[in-house]
Amino acid sequence: MGAITAVQLLGGLAQLILSARILGPEGFGILAIIVAVAALVHGLLAAPGGEAVTTFVTRAIAEERPSETSCILRFTIAMSLGLSLVAYALIAVLVVAASSLLGIEYAYRDIALMYGVVGVFLATRTECLAVLRLSDRLSLGLAIVLAGVAIRTALLGTAWLQGGGLFEVVLAHIAGVAVSGAGMLVAAAVSAPRAGITGFLSSPSLDVPADVVRFQTGVFGRSSVSALAYNVDTLLVAQLTGVAEVGLYRAARQIVETGHHPFQPLKDGVQLQYSRQWYSGQGAALRRTSLLFGLVSFTSAVALFGLLAIFHQPIAWFFLGDEFSGGAPLLLIMIFGAFAVNSISALTVLPAAVGRAWPMLAAEIGGFATFVAGIVWLVPLHGAEGAAWANTTYYSAIALILVPFIVATLRQSRRLRQKP
Repeated sequence: MGAITAVQLLGGLAQLILSARILGPEGFGILAIIVAVAALVHGLLAAPGGEAVTTFVTRAIAEERPSETSCILRFTIAMSLGLSLVAYALIAVLVVAASSLLGIEYAYRDIALMYGVVGVFLATRTECLAVLRLSDRLSLGLAIVLAGVAIRTALLGTAWLQGGGLFEVVLAHIAGVAVSGAGMLVAAAVSAPRAGITGFLSSPSLDVPADVVRFQTGVFGRSSVSALAYNVDTLLVAQLTGVAEVGLYRAARQIVETGHHPFQPLKDGVQLQYSRQWYSGQGAALRRTSLLFGLVSFTSAVALFGLLAIFHQPIAWFFLGDEFSGGAPLLLIMIFGAFAVNSISALTVLPAAVGRAWPMLAAEIGGFATFVAGIVWLVPLHGAEGAAWANTTYYSAIALILVPFIVATLRQSRRLRQKP
């Protein structure tokens, strides 16, 4: 997981460096709007199944119900793929019928339609990674991610050297995710038996327990709110200021969000451990695990975001170039929110690991309400800097709302009885 995240991190930084230099602030702002529209629609209609696979397949294996494991995987993959196709159809309708309202000029409609397929290729990524984690075959995932990043970076480098533009940048994105998305799906299907998921390809049954459906319903709601929060800021800033301000804000935000990536393998790995300990009744072990990895996430956040705060000016210049000189102050503002949520990152997955999706949904709703209020209030007054402050309030609100749920789960773990 660490290696996969490192490849994604370096690939994301290379993409940012090359795209910023190919497009400049205005072109990057146009790309940001196209990406935001596609990501918003796909996110609103998405229900990522990785957490459901990790939690409920682990439970089914522990309780010796092998047929249930394959049904859960088929259900989550079918749901993700089906919703992604519906989302692409909606993107096509919106781009054709209301592109001007979305901030997409007529000349860029075809590019927006092209970019919409990215969400289809990425639809089953979390489910596939969950299977590879359960089967201890993440090396396959690493090879596939590496291939996708290499293709995308090579195409972006070629576009830069040959004076390419927005079309070439979008084409590079699509090629990279097509390789990684298709590769991950094949790797998951091959690795499923080793993960204890038998008969994945031998039956069409989608019959899953009711609590799995409830959990995925909660994930759907959480994913929808998260997609709004992740993308609506771009559209609002575009309406309240200008394209150049959008490009400046999104470029700075992308650097800060790169700092979130190192915490993802920690969350993915510890969530599987939480689920195993919870469903086997090991309450004391679960509390020890949460304490250990809670300390790891806190100290890691202090080190990473502390360095980012100290060196924010040279970092902004290195990744964005001279044209984005106003990005450094935005970077410093957004670091506070990123630190707040990542300092407890190893604990934020605890409710989902024990089968509860609604605490994260509540946190996302509260954070989103704070975020939108901040944008509407601050962006007209301070432009991109106001958007940066709103971003910090979003992540800080999520962290504050999640803390009581985490504490309640740890207290409940004291009543678990270990299974023989």
